[in-house]
Amino acid sequence: MKLSVLIPMYNAESYIANCLESLVNQDIEANDYEIIIMDDGSSDNSVKIVKDYQKSYNNILLHQESNSGSDSTRNKLLKYAKGDYIYFLDADDYIAYNSLKSILEYAEKNELDFIGFDTVLTKKLDEYDLKNCVDNPSELSIITGLKYLEENKGLRHEVWWYLIKRDLILSNGICFDSNGNNSDVIFTVKSILRAKNLVFYPLPIHRYVQTTSSVMRGESADKKRKLIDSMFSMIISYSNLINETERETIKYKKTIIDNLKFRRDVFTFFNIINMIREKYSKNEVENRLKQLKGVYAYPIKNFTQDHYKSLKYIFLNCFVNSEFILMTMFSVKDKLIK
Repeated sequence: MKLSVLIPMYNAESYIANCLESLVNQDIEANDYEIIIMDDGSSDNSVKIVKDYQKSYNNILLHQESNSGSDSTRNKLLKYAKGDYIYFLDADDYIAYNSLKSILEYAEKNELDFIGFDTVLTKKLDEYDLKNCVDNPSELSIITGLKYLEENKGLRHEVWWYLIKRDLILSNGICFDSNGNNSDVIFTVKSILRAKNLVFYPLPIHRYVQTTSSVMRGESADKKRKLIDSMFSMIISYSNLINETERETIKYKKTIIDNLKFRRDVFTFFNIINMIREKYSKNEVENRLKQLKGVYAYPIKNFTQDHYKSLKYIFLNCFVNSEFILMTMFSVKDKLIK
């Protein structure tokens, strides 16, 4: 088995057929790849749709559990996978038709641990055509994961950007944290840190569907809080990973640490801003700042770089870094709410 495509699913009846349609229309033999879906207690017609596809395609496998959360679901999917490479795909996204063969063959030929590719943001469910191609794959640079982290300050963490060799994950004991919905960030960084050979293959394979649930403004107040809380847990884990990496002897360490801190600080800045918007209490914010200090993530020191170095962000960063001003503001908000 060359490839395992792993799909966590929850109430995805509007998208899962489209996702599966993109996966069965590929230019590799059906017995060379498996499509494994883990349903996490869907209450809509998602399971029925998958079962209908199973009648026509033997390489589609379905497992069911009950409300375990996306990260627990991904860990279980990993245990079921048999492919040399694994690829995580969200149930509401899809990929271009006949796009897997080229990257899979390139990964196998060069014995890659990790291969990344491009994505297309879309609101459409029928952008199946693969419009671009890689003219000279032999000219692509195969580098170590450490070099990739050193060269990519704006690292993308989402797992659907990458195919990963399953043995890399198993041999290094890499899994998804069970503390929230953003642990693919940690999973990706840990995998890249251990990758001996990696390449970015500039082919726009993935389709990131912009649904109402894809943006925070489309969520209820309760769901927004859960997203903020999940992001905060990820920031703590990310900071712990940075601190662990600082103690290691690795190539390009200074630049890698600086890059990881920049990405961590971007998450931290917007997490605090979102706590302000969603009316967290003074005690809640005070406790979180204390936790951030404990992992050296606050005050925020590495944020105002690249496209965050405008006067607007410099001012806001000074505001966010003033614990006195923050606590005074939250004290006033608490009184107004009462």
